[in-house]
Amino acid sequence: MLTRDEVLKIAKLARLELSEDEVAFYQNRLGRVLDYMTELKAVETSKDAFVRHVPLDAEPFREDISESFGGRDALLKNAPALEEEGFLLPAILESE
Repeated sequence: MLTRDEVLKIAKLARLELSEDEVAFYQNRLGRVLDYMTELKAVETSKDAFVRHVPLDAEPFREDISESFGGRDALLKNAPALEEEGFLLPAILESE
């Protein structure tokens, strides 16, 4: 089970403000997800287990079609900072 402080830290990283009810809700939900992941880690798997072929009844991939995005302004209004016509992101690499 996650602590209240852990849920608040995750919410801060996601830039979310949570009410006390939401903190309790996500503390329970996220705890259940982590418990399930722990359960999955315990499953015995063979090192040789992999998909050897695609089943004949598998769904085909959809065609990759480029389309214009019409909600650009609505998307950008949620950005914490803008530069020209896009998101302003902090530098992650030092320049020489």
